[in-house]
Amino acid sequence: MVLAVDSLVLTRRDGVRLLGPLDLTLDPGERLGLLGESGSGKSLLVQALFGALPPGVNQTAGGVRAFGVAMDQPGPARDRLRGARLAWVPQQPGQALNPLLTLAEHLTLLPGLHRQEPLGAALARLKPLLARLRLPSDPAFLGQFPHQLSGGQRQRLCLAMALSCDPELLVLDEPTAALDANLRQEFLDLALELHRERGLGFLWVTHDLGVAADVCDRLLVLYGGERVEAGPVARLLAAPRHPYTARLRAAARREPSGETGFLPAPQDRPRGCPFRPRCPQAQTCCLDWAPWRGSPGDGLRCQRPLAAGIGP
Repeated sequence: MVLAVDSLVLTRRDGVRLLGPLDLTLDPGERLGLLGESGSGKSLLVQALFGALPPGVNQTAGGVRAFGVAMDQPGPARDRLRGARLAWVPQQPGQALNPLLTLAEHLTLLPGLHRQEPLGAALARLKPLLARLRLPSDPAFLGQFPHQLSGGQRQRLCLAMALSCDPELLVLDEPTAALDANLRQEFLDLALELHRERGLGFLWVTHDLGVAADVCDRLLVLYGGERVEAGPVARLLAAPRHPYTARLRAAARREPSGETGFLPAPQDRPRGCPFRPRCPQAQTCCLDWAPWRGSPGDGLRCQRPLAAGIGP
């Protein structure tokens, strides 16, 4: 097992719960999709996974372990993992890249840190990877700065940086959100090719069930900081059991979902099921939050699950 999240709870400084309790596991080479709309807690989980929670957010219960190392405990063991065995591809590469560093300096940051590899040696080793990512490796290109690249090039640069130390697990936080349809499909195809060739594991964070279906084996669906459903991609696509998963499937297919409303702020979340105010299936019983039924990797939390294959 390369990743284990055990009863993780994240709260604000004022005690308002933002995420959890959350459990998930990821095995070597597995591709797990973390699915949910903005505000569901996906990015907070990614930050917890790297031990980089924002100010004012605290881990108040549970834990996160990657390759057996507690990621909420600063120290050399965690530092040796981040960027080496465990790497991250950001949602907004333009914000993640340093405008004062050249492309060559970006690409050799992690090899220099984790492998003590000189810039020239690192660039020589990474040349086949750059070719694979359709990024030039000549000095003129590598001497440029991030603002001189296209959006697709910046995203591929972030992927090259993440792969520069041959990680075993990639965390991809909405990596295609800023790309047009053609560039998005190109990025998805490339990610799958790298998975097949290198045996990479993915934790793919997205709000788009269509994207998740293309690249993931298994899904974990979050809503309002809570897990509501988990299971194999094929089953969740064919027969979603939670009304929110059915809503995401309808959105991916551009079908009417039958629900209205919006995700409330953490301090305004309702009693019981957080999706209840928007759910066409909701009844009085939904005022009581159902227990999780099943395993962490294949389960459901709903008082009124949908019949197999039936949407809202």
